[in-house]
Amino acid sequence: MKFSAALVASVFAFASLGNAVPSGILCPAVVMPPHEVLAFTSGTPVYLLELSNQGGVATLTKTGLESGWNFGNGGMGYPWCPTGTWLNIVDSIRPWKPLVFSYLQTTTTWNAGYNKYLMANATKTYSESSDFLACKPLNLTDAELAAAPNWTVFLLTDGFIPTATDETSEKVNVQSCVKTKLWIKGVCLFQALSLLHLR
Repeated sequence: MKFSAALVASVFAFASLGNAVPSGILCPAVVMPPHEVLAFTSGTPVYLLELSNQGGVATLTKTGLESGWNFGNGGMGYPWCPTGTWLNIVDSIRPWKPLVFSYLQTTTTWNAGYNKYLMANATKTYSESSDFLACKPLNLTDAELAAAPNWTVFLLTDGFIPTATDETSEKVNVQSCVKTKLWIKGVCLFQALSLLHLR
């Protein structure tokens, strides 16, 4: 099998991205194929919505984050390189833990990779879980939500869905919450080869 000159050049070409990347970190000049994280529980109103970052809050929307993920050090970072934001679990006494995006990686317990469900490994305060909770925000009408879905996402560390508002769910309609799983979509080998233009 021969590789095109363009492929060889793109694989070995590294570019420093200036202030966007900490000193000494180089990212390969290769474009990653899209990798959505999808709500993957059929029969729910969030089915096939994508994980998104809405002002630092993890949400499910029609068009989410798709530029590849960084799973280093037990994290879930976006984009893959240079990673600018990390999906973090907010500590809470409740079994539904808020999920936020921030520039610092504070969560190192994700069990994540392409073509698998996102899972939070067990910690001292909760067991491992691949269950998530998606809830309608209080500030959206049903018509607005139907036109532009925007569901707030929580990690669910037991099987119970909240029935009353508490300090972690005060900005969502708890009666709207549905349980789901998040599938990290990968790219098949054929797609990867076609994207790299192998000859």
